[in-house]
Amino acid sequence: MDVNVPIGTLWSSFVQANLWPRWNKCFFWARNKSLVKGQHLIWAFQPIKPWLPYKMWAIANIVELGQEQKVTWEVTAFPGMYARHTYHMEHLGDGRTRFGSWEQGMGWGFRLTRWFWLKHFTFVKDESLAGALALEAQYRRTGALNAIDMPKKSYVGFWLLIMLLLAILVALITAGVIYEKYVRITSTELVPGIHVFFGGVGNSLLVQDGGQSLLVDTKCPPGSTMLHRWIEQHGAGPVIEVVNTHYHFDHTQGNSLYHNADKIAYRQVPVLMRKYDDDWWGSHADGIPTDLIDGERVLYVGSVEVMLEHPPPAHTSGDLWVYLPKQKIIATGDLVFNGYYPFLDQPEGGTSIPGMITAVRALAHDHPDAVFLPGHGPLASAGDLLRYANFLEALQIGAAAAHASGWTEDEAARRNDLARWHLSVLPSYHHKKLTWSTSSNDARWAYVLTSSASETTE
Repeated sequence: MDVNVPIGTLWSSFVQANLWPRWNKCFFWARNKSLVKGQHLIWAFQPIKPWLPYKMWAIANIVELGQEQKVTWEVTAFPGMYARHTYHMEHLGDGRTRFGSWEQGMGWGFRLTRWFWLKHFTFVKDESLAGALALEAQYRRTGALNAIDMPKKSYVGFWLLIMLLLAILVALITAGVIYEKYVRITSTELVPGIHVFFGGVGNSLLVQDGGQSLLVDTKCPPGSTMLHRWIEQHGAGPVIEVVNTHYHFDHTQGNSLYHNADKIAYRQVPVLMRKYDDDWWGSHADGIPTDLIDGERVLYVGSVEVMLEHPPPAHTSGDLWVYLPKQKIIATGDLVFNGYYPFLDQPEGGTSIPGMITAVRALAHDHPDAVFLPGHGPLASAGDLLRYANFLEALQIGAAAAHASGWTEDEAARRNDLARWHLSVLPSYHHKKLTWSTSSNDARWAYVLTSSASETTE
């Protein structure tokens, strides 16, 4: 390409490699402020098509440098792919200069990907020659090739795209972690015909015998659908009875999937369902339990004895726990959170921390050899229940101390340090908004519950 620019002027601008992206559209970025033989040239090429999702970053060795003549650099793109790039100039006289671009690829890697590299080299050549014309136009307009007259390259769009991609990546990773930790369902057969299901927000127990099935806690979407599908695919018989350990959505919203099953719960559960979650139960009334108990009941699934027992107000005022005496398996519902900070319903659900402590310790004392399925978390032993009861006691003592010290709710949440229990956080959806069971939220909830209990006593 012949341009009407004196070679000295063209060369003095050209050796500032960091300016190449301003006039040569094949370059995305270049670092070098000058060209020096033996040094590294660091740069990035644009993709051969603007919509292709890559930038070709590289570090090359400057192997030739002739003043007002040429510059050549060599690069190893990847094993087996070597390339030489040369820009050269020739003085033609009368203020005119011949500018050229030359490329060479070598190696087995080049031969395997020749189709791409020929397109890339052609792209570099075409944009470089077009860039020379752009420099000629600037020289004709200004009489010089000063950087101040070259249009600056904007990287705002690039960094916005990077930030967007990072945000998408973080969102995908977060969604994956949440799915793996809270949503994905895993199952374990404790003894023949007795399965426990972890995840899907809350845990569930399935008892199968004699061609019939009983399900304790039906989860909420999408976990409820996953559980229902598993039972359909692996079930030894229809689910004839559904037991809800309490009214919370994450244990009950799958009820409607079992149309022909008898829905069993403590007598207070339908009241709490309609009062606090009527936006769901108003359109899923067939899932509201109608077989209500007021204390204890014994059921049989085939030959398997299933005992239902109701404690005084604990996690809610309508709790049940489910006991299989022969198998020594107990489903506690949310009386127990194993390894997680518990969700503490506020006064409207009847939560009583002292009641929870009493119920959990009684279970551990009366059934020292049992396997406990908590409402959330892995299987637990009686020792795990006692540790959980100790946590609840520390939580209660901290809340009482906060009131005695005159702290506000925010101060109690900040100062009652529960981190030493090394529990994990747990998401929940309560009163139509996402909330998390955390150290600070547990301290906050306990503060409110303790205040409410005090007011009731007075």
